[in-house]
Amino acid sequence: MIIRTLLIAMGAMLLSACQPQSSEDAATIAAAKAGYDAFATGDMEAWAKTQAADAKWTMPKGFPYAGTYYGPEQVIDEVFAPIGALWPDFKVEPVAFHASGNVVFVETKMTTGGQTSDSIHKVVITDGVYTEFQVYDDAGFMMAHAEGAGSIGTQFFGDGSAKPLRAGDTASVQMWVDYIQAHNDRDFEKIAAMNTDNFKGVAPTGEVVRGSEAHRAFLENWIAAEDPQWQVWWVIANDGENAEGETEQWLATGNIVTATGPDGAEKKTYETIDILIEDGKIRLLNVAAQAMPQ
Repeated sequence: MIIRTLLIAMGAMLLSACQPQSSEDAATIAAAKAGYDAFATGDMEAWAKTQAADAKWTMPKGFPYAGTYYGPEQVIDEVFAPIGALWPDFKVEPVAFHASGNVVFVETKMTTGGQTSDSIHKVVITDGVYTEFQVYDDAGFMMAHAEGAGSIGTQFFGDGSAKPLRAGDTASVQMWVDYIQAHNDRDFEKIAAMNTDNFKGVAPTGEVVRGSEAHRAFLENWIAAEDPQWQVWWVIANDGENAEGETEQWLATGNIVTATGPDGAEKKTYETIDILIEDGKIRLLNVAAQAMPQ
């Protein structure tokens, strides 16, 4: 249905383009342009004056504000407000106006996140103001560039600010599985090869292990004492910006460690680990642990 409507709209545009512009067409286009000009300045009072009191706005499916709205106040509150939240840098630029009677088809360029897509808007002008407005935006493009698009969580900083976490590279999940298998195999050379040169591990006790040699010594002491075996339970790959605006690659994972206590009894511990990955290697391990009930 949308494609058919667009074809009709384009046909009307082509027909109107072949006709000399009348004074009525010029006035209708001027009224349509006034709405875009006011929106571009952010002057909502001036923009509201370009709209009829019961102007009907129809927003397409695929947007969180899809639906029909009436009057400038409802449009400002329920369309423009979420647009500002989703796309702080949102800009719409009309590049051509095509009048057919009191209907104006507007070719536009929508810009957000530094990316631009083309769109067509339909404006109905009556007595010099908007009485109907309908858009045919690329919802997929727009939502892909929305603030927090693909967000799977939120990262908070000490100053109270926050940034979204996004789904990360699933290839790093297998890397973690391989890393744990190397622990179970006691393959210390492979573990060292998978660590960065500036590797750092923080144990549940608060002990800090720096570098692969210290990491190996830590593991050897633990293995000699308790012969631990690890089982990966779950892994979530996520990317997020740090306080300096640099994108970091992280894994969050839950693991079960089965070890033998000093009394020879088997015990299980549940570990959650935050893992920072740099250049495909393990840069940081932050480990928290709790004993699992028997």
